[in-house]
Amino acid sequence: MNPYVSKHGPARRGARTLLTLAGATISAALCAQTATRPATTSDTSSANEEMIVLSPFEVTAQSSTGYVATQTLAGSRINTRLDDVGSAISVVTAEFLKDVGATDNKTLLAYTTNTEVGGAQGNFRGASGGQNQDETGAFTNPNQNTRVRGLTSADNTRNFFISDIPWDGYNVDRVDMQRGANSILFGLGSPAGIINTTTKTAQHRNFSELELRYGSYGANRVALDINQNIIPKQLSLRINLVRNDEEYKQDPAYSLSRRAFGTLRYDPQFLSKNGHKTTVKVNFETGTVRSNNPRTITPTDLITGWWDHLGQAVYNPNTVQNSGQWYDANGTAYWKDNTGEYNSTRTPGGAANPYYQPWLGAPQMYGGVWMQYNPGDVGPYTATMPEYKNIGGISSKGATDGGIGGLPFSRRVTVASTAYWAERMPSAPYQKWGLWKSQTLSDPSVFDFYNNLIDGENKNEWQNFKNLSATLTQTFFNDLVGFEAAYDKQRYRSGQYSFNGSGALYVDINSYNLDGTPNANVGKPYIESNYTYGNSSYDSSRESARLSAFLDYNFNRSDNGGWFKKLLGRHTVSGLLSQDSWRTDRRSFKRYGTPDSFGALVATGTNASYIDSNDRAVTSTIYLGDSLASAKTYRGVDIPRAGGEVVVPSTVQWRYFDSTWNAPSVDPAAPWVSTYNGQTLTQSENPANYVGWKTTAVNLLSAEAGDQDALTYSASLNKRVVDSYAGVWQAHFWDGAVVGMYGIRHDKVKSWAFEGIRVNNRVNFTALDSEGRLHYSTDGKEATLYEANSPSWSVVAKLNRFIGNRLPVNVNLYYNRSQNFQVVGTRNNIYGEALPAPSGKTKDIGIMISDKEERFWLRINKYKTTVNNATNSTGIPTWYLLGGGNFIQRQEDRADAYEYHLAELGNPASANGTGSWTWRYAPRAGETQEQADAVAAAAVAGWRAYTNEPIVKRILAAWGFNDFSKTQLTTMSHPVANFVATEDQVSKGWEYEFTANPTRNWRITFNASDTKALRTNIGGSELQEFIELTNKYHNGPMGDLRQWGGGGTASTALVSWNSNFYSKYLLMKLQEGSYSSELRQWRYNLVTNYSFTRGVLKGVNVGAGYRWQDKIAIGYPVKADGTGNITFDLDNPYYGPSEDAIDFWVGYQRKLTSRIDWRIQLNVRNVGEGNKLVPLTAQYDGAVAAWGIAPSQTWTITNTFKF
Repeated sequence: MNPYVSKHGPARRGARTLLTLAGATISAALCAQTATRPATTSDTSSANEEMIVLSPFEVTAQSSTGYVATQTLAGSRINTRLDDVGSAISVVTAEFLKDVGATDNKTLLAYTTNTEVGGAQGNFRGASGGQNQDETGAFTNPNQNTRVRGLTSADNTRNFFISDIPWDGYNVDRVDMQRGANSILFGLGSPAGIINTTTKTAQHRNFSELELRYGSYGANRVALDINQNIIPKQLSLRINLVRNDEEYKQDPAYSLSRRAFGTLRYDPQFLSKNGHKTTVKVNFETGTVRSNNPRTITPTDLITGWWDHLGQAVYNPNTVQNSGQWYDANGTAYWKDNTGEYNSTRTPGGAANPYYQPWLGAPQMYGGVWMQYNPGDVGPYTATMPEYKNIGGISSKGATDGGIGGLPFSRRVTVASTAYWAERMPSAPYQKWGLWKSQTLSDPSVFDFYNNLIDGENKNEWQNFKNLSATLTQTFFNDLVGFEAAYDKQRYRSGQYSFNGSGALYVDINSYNLDGTPNANVGKPYIESNYTYGNSSYDSSRESARLSAFLDYNFNRSDNGGWFKKLLGRHTVSGLLSQDSWRTDRRSFKRYGTPDSFGALVATGTNASYIDSNDRAVTSTIYLGDSLASAKTYRGVDIPRAGGEVVVPSTVQWRYFDSTWNAPSVDPAAPWVSTYNGQTLTQSENPANYVGWKTTAVNLLSAEAGDQDALTYSASLNKRVVDSYAGVWQAHFWDGAVVGMYGIRHDKVKSWAFEGIRVNNRVNFTALDSEGRLHYSTDGKEATLYEANSPSWSVVAKLNRFIGNRLPVNVNLYYNRSQNFQVVGTRNNIYGEALPAPSGKTKDIGIMISDKEERFWLRINKYKTTVNNATNSTGIPTWYLLGGGNFIQRQEDRADAYEYHLAELGNPASANGTGSWTWRYAPRAGETQEQADAVAAAAVAGWRAYTNEPIVKRILAAWGFNDFSKTQLTTMSHPVANFVATEDQVSKGWEYEFTANPTRNWRITFNASDTKALRTNIGGSELQEFIELTNKYHNGPMGDLRQWGGGGTASTALVSWNSNFYSKYLLMKLQEGSYSSELRQWRYNLVTNYSFTRGVLKGVNVGAGYRWQDKIAIGYPVKADGTGNITFDLDNPYYGPSEDAIDFWVGYQRKLTSRIDWRIQLNVRNVGEGNKLVPLTAQYDGAVAAWGIAPSQTWTITNTFKF
């Protein structure tokens, strides 16, 4: 069943500006402290309401005033004053969320301290800095594309249970942000910290609230909050509903969420007597998100080069890749003009090809079913074979050899990316190091990426989730002793169907079709997908049970116990027992494919049976507009986006060349002159003797139509069970002058991890293990065990408590040390051995100042957070080592092909065949064929020596590679589950937070961060050992192993190694000790709001926000060391500019009737900001390679009715 439902539906200002504004605002706030503080609106209204007495396990929105929160659970899980906590905690109140219009991570984290978030309105894009920019991984749940302190994402929690479910403000009272490790909260969790949302609770009164929001591009939101007191002061029910339709500037991008939340609270009076109190709370939420999220990186540019480098030339796919000789009527060989442009040399002989064009690139398909769609059409107008697959071709002796010499090697071409051009251009600077990156578009007159999503409706994402939680709280003796039993169960499922990974924009430069007919689409722009990568599903189940208890005792509870009891003060001891289980199932699959029966039409052996074989692919090409052949420049061509979602039929009429011999009366050995190039061959090579072009019905597989298992090529199953116990002691010595906290937590983790067994590169979910049990299951399997203790402690010294009222303000000094570890399921190194869990440590030292009435708080924090054995976050391309790019698999196949001169990879029957083409080295310029053969033999010998190295043999065994002694396509039967590269991380710096309610009417908050986040030990020791050995061999004869055929300019193993992997790894290694990617050292945020309560402006509120972030390093200059090696000048990076933004809002509220309050507010975000690009990464010379789309101005109008 398809879970997706289609929906058709100024100049930069610097830091000085912000500091001046912040200074003036803070100074005014401090001056305002002399005023007597009148009761706030919430104070007045609360006096007339039935208030619930909270237990020590609770904190709600009612404990906050304006932007100031004074209490939190984030320090110890017990309600604690913020100024008693030494760790770095920020609280976002409901008032702040309302003022800035924030409803989730995407709209909030750009305002908060030392946090980053992606998305269309975010301050972080998560660009890799690699050869290609692909943001596919962030589309499904953009709320998780976050980073704290420049390290990694924080854990999202709800009511302090870890959760995959994205939060939404419709059922949230407040947001607590704990930065850094904290074992008291979680012995296991992200060392970056947590972002916890406290959900709304039922109150013992009747009220309702309706929120209606409308915004830019047709965005709309409806939220309903109904609270009903069923039994007075005892039983209440609260229902929250939301429908949130986020529309974006990029049409037709959207995100539509529907959620429902219910909470029940029961405070039985018969159990709440004599200082004892019992509370039962039950919460349930269900929701869905359907989206086609916008792109924040511009499309990969595979179009402007047609004008800049190719002169709008077009190419015949039947000749452009064939650089062989032609023959005249006398049989004399000659070179035909303007042929073989894809290859730099001619064959035979290896002479330079004067028509070589390195700006020619490759399409996304090399076989299978190719469907083409006219602009605006939903269905394909044709389905055809994109390349000849002559599996039935025979030799002159009548034996099948898989070739028809009269049919040339034919393949479509495209405009190359800058990275691909550099691979094919030996004179390109630093060519062998693969430093060039693919260029993305920067000219919106080519394609308006600001206002259009290039995919149209052809990609989509989904999220489905449910959550049930319940708590029983019991306190005794007026909260001196108590316990809470809590249970939480969650199910979260998400996934996406991708279309065009990097959003590449092409132009059709092929003058003819494969069958020789003119190409009617020449010059037309298009997008294309072979539906292989970017399609995924994620299924997560969490279940937690937790028992917490506390004892609170005050030695000086009578306030007259003398100095000794005053010294002993108040002590709170709490304990925790918990068990958490978490199971995940991650799968990657082709969106569309062909059944096994189709493979027999186009391939033999494993090429026919492998689901991920090029010969089994389904490719859609969507033309976007009319031909651009008459356009003199690409500027102003204004290419439209794709329209509605195209349909891939379940059955297509597929046109292909049937290579079955069909001339029984013809002698295969009789001479025949090729009509293609005039060469004298035999009748076995005459296409006319075969069945030829025909049409047949082909069934197609669709993941959306129930064929996902049959199309899945990767699956991993993980489970962990964590048993924990913890104890926390908090002491308030000397009447609270010194507050100490110490906690210790012990976690025992059992984890299981299984990678799906692949048969024909398809996951076999019914495969059994050696003991006859289902392999893809954790039932009855042995677990990996890990145990750890995680201590945390802090001290807060309150100076005013020592010296009485001599200070005009409260001054607290604090020191905190904390640590934890993170269990992300079993992780393995490259040898399949379990890796230690990531662990974090945090140190905070700082000062907090507040006024006596706690209307303003200033906190300055110096911190250092370290993380060991973290999963690499800097983009080591492990996919190339043993993932989708698997260079071992690729090079073993090529070594076999060159050693035995195969006509078909992996097919020993094609060795030394007489077909029209075999895998054999062609001479480079100045070489003979014998010399070329010697180079090939040396490359193959180098590969054989490499695969016999002990380190490599360990890897081959761990990953289940098949026998290399046989000539067959290389496979892995049991890839290592959860193979990761690791790194160590450290972030240190300063954080500044100021929050104030200077008067009843005025709210202010300001934060700033100075962050230096670094990576070290990138890769880990085992991976580093393997990489250095592999690099050594690549820089020897093995490095000349040619990749895509034996042509004289075919890319080599060395170029592939450097461009896809080693150059990025080298840069990361050289960057050890330098800043993390996309890191901005300084960030400032200021938000203020003023409400008028008298005069003609009574009921009006007006506010503004200012956000500034520092310049960004986008690359590093290259330095050659004189030996042919390179280094990077890390002291002089290429920078992108700083960024800032202004937000503004104005509102008005009044009573409509005695029972209905109305409030309207206009929010404008990024005031005055229009279309703008942000540089993300640079070429080796500093030229911008990839561009991000900066947030632009948006607005919302919110009407709120309370009754």
